[in-house]
Amino acid sequence: MAKVISIAQHKGGTGKTVTCTNLGAALAELGKSVLMVDLDPQASLTVSMGINPVQLTHSIHDVVADQAFPLERIITNSQLPYLALAPSDISLAIVETQLASRIGREKVLDKKLTPIRDRFDYVFIDCPPNLGLLTVNALVAANSVIIPIQCHPLALYGVKHLLQVINTVREELNEDLAVEGVLLTMLDQRTRLSRDIAEQVRAAFQDMVFNTVINQRIKLAEGAVHGNPITFYASSSEGADDYRNLAKELLAREAKT
Repeated sequence: MAKVISIAQHKGGTGKTVTCTNLGAALAELGKSVLMVDLDPQASLTVSMGINPVQLTHSIHDVVADQAFPLERIITNSQLPYLALAPSDISLAIVETQLASRIGREKVLDKKLTPIRDRFDYVFIDCPPNLGLLTVNALVAANSVIIPIQCHPLALYGVKHLLQVINTVREELNEDLAVEGVLLTMLDQRTRLSRDIAEQVRAAFQDMVFNTVINQRIKLAEGAVHGNPITFYASSSEGADDYRNLAKELLAREAKT
């Protein structure tokens, strides 16, 4: 039975999609079967995996909007063993309007995931950078949430609101939802400001913060542009090692529970 992890942040540019892509790939490299679900109309995860959203015949929009359309129909295997993608495109932008009057609209994605959960060890959901109905669907479907926080000024902007939404979802729709961890991203070790912000985040969230830090690496951006996870695009790079370390820490945390 897959563990479903949503990667969510109210603020854009936090490394959310980069983390979904590369943590998924790092776990697949360790032999874990992984499905990545792109729930963002911007389709950045889809592009990061080398798929042109404009050329898609069907996408996650069809899955969420049409009660009879199965998720399995859009799952695409990547060039990496054990790693698959449910792609997105811009049509997803209108789905919240389409779902507005549907009974059980917060549980649509959860129901669509149910038939395929036994096929994967992990399902990662890349959420849009807002706290609308799509993000709520991702939280309802998830066992846990990873919250990436970039080591930049205003890093904590929106996190309080996200935690409030997580608590509301836990109280009303998914009582088992947990915070998997807070992930420090885009740390520039050369600047005191970046290091100070990392310390502020650790002071605020304490044990919730992963020990692994994702440092600012140009290769991570290059990999996304070339449509490949960092473990494939630059396997021996420091960025690849950062995400391999995060994958190992995630597995180690689970082994203790």
